[in-house]
Amino acid sequence: MAPSFDGAILDKLELLQVSADRLLMVLVLRNGAARTIFVEASSALPSEAVAKVSAVLNERLTGLTLHEIRTTLRERLRDMATAVGEQGLLNIFVEEADHIFDVTPADGKGVVLGSTQMLASQPEFSSKQRMRTLLEITERRDLLQDAILATEDRGLRVTIGGENPDPKLNSFTLVTSTYQYKGVSGVIGVMGPTRMPYKKIIVLVEHTSRLVGGLLR
Repeated sequence: MAPSFDGAILDKLELLQVSADRLLMVLVLRNGAARTIFVEASSALPSEAVAKVSAVLNERLTGLTLHEIRTTLRERLRDMATAVGEQGLLNIFVEEADHIFDVTPADGKGVVLGSTQMLASQPEFSSKQRMRTLLEITERRDLLQDAILATEDRGLRVTIGGENPDPKLNSFTLVTSTYQYKGVSGVIGVMGPTRMPYKKIIVLVEHTSRLVGGLLR
């Protein structure tokens, strides 16, 4: 699972005007990462309003995690008395906070899969029905994303068969371990049949998650 930045702390926010009604927002995070997001307006944005809103957002949001920003932005900007142009831009951030300040890939796009050839060759998946299920899972990565996200913040975890959140995963075991550094976190793991060399896989997954965490430093 690609890293999630939910717990990353905002160090600075920059608004760069790329056209009259379009901004490029740069989020500089305290772990050293930077994320860029386009913000669209329905009308032209005065440069003075962009500068004022940028100053307000930095004043109110610096030092918060992206999760805190998404869930409390409306309250933090509630008492702002601004000009009409500035208020319109602030409203965009308030109404679209869940999208603008969420840098976690959606719809399974955050799931990175290795080769499934070895899994497909296991005897458990020799039937056409189970092979179709395997293909669906690898093509619809949102199923895997939901299962992996359910293991976040739990360290090492082994989820066997029916313990998985989706019935389509009943034939599988997920061995997962979280990695994290300064608010950036993700999950690495192995998917296999319920019959697998658990001791060996657990050691490999745990060791690899520590290596990935080390790479983030």
